[in-house]
Amino acid sequence: MDPLTRDRPKPLLPVGPWTLVEHQIAALSRAGVERVVLSTGYRHADFAELVASVRARGVDLTTVVEDSPLGTGGGLREALRHLTDAEVVLVLNGDLLSGHDLSVQVALLRAAAPAVLGAVHVREVPDARPYGSVLTDDEGRITAFVEKSPEPPSRTVNAGTYVVRPEVLADLGTGPVSLERQVFPRLADRGALLAHREEAYFLDVGSPAALVTATRDLLLSPWPGAAETPTGPALVLPGAEVHPTAELRGGTVVHPGAVIGARALLDSAVVLPGARIGEGAVVRRSVVGRRATVRAGCRTEDDALGTGDHRPST
Repeated sequence: MDPLTRDRPKPLLPVGPWTLVEHQIAALSRAGVERVVLSTGYRHADFAELVASVRARGVDLTTVVEDSPLGTGGGLREALRHLTDAEVVLVLNGDLLSGHDLSVQVALLRAAAPAVLGAVHVREVPDARPYGSVLTDDEGRITAFVEKSPEPPSRTVNAGTYVVRPEVLADLGTGPVSLERQVFPRLADRGALLAHREEAYFLDVGSPAALVTATRDLLLSPWPGAAETPTGPALVLPGAEVHPTAELRGGTVVHPGAVIGARALLDSAVVLPGARIGEGAVVRRSVVGRRATVRAGCRTEDDALGTGDHRPST
């Protein structure tokens, strides 16, 4: 996600008027989740404003800080210390947007035998090489959990959303540990993992291009569970200035404090606070970072400008 994360944690990057993590919290709230624990590390102090605003909207949000990386399992272990009375716990990766039905995934685990400790959202893909793949039996039990490989054994892949029982804490150890590489393979060997199969909107927001895609999708065809957002070809947030001759389309969002010049064309663009788009400039499928500038007459396509960057470079 470089250069956008040089001064901003990835979960706090905006998708429309909301941060990535706020879309996840919206989906969790719709599924009846009462408490949310957010595991943070890089620039953890930046989350304070988010916590305050989310709590003001009535969501019980707590953050825990990883002083050093603990892996997905270690992060879950620390979160579980704040969820000791929970019957089941939903686990979401911080850069994942999914439109699948969390309530159905929760119900699958609730109905399972106590020895089953988790339900993993899985989906079919044409090429499983970029993902961890899973094997299942006829009863929907995961029999093998295989991380990324050049020759995956299945086109069924781990879609990155888990529902677990707090009892899984006994399998998380005390140091850094990966759910996907260490914990889940062991649980699969014991028959303690179920697969929740559902084809739905799914996007790993791991690059600026994916952030552009998520923003465009939110405005033009929002996925189920996304935080409520006005739809249309463009969204200009309060405090932004857009010249009346500028053209905005393709799911463009202009954030507060940004200025868009005369006859500029923005097509599937994300323009962050304080950015400047000069007269006659063209920005397509790109993110223009905070206080960044695209000068008059310049073109920026399939690119990302970090905070304070300029096009063309000086």
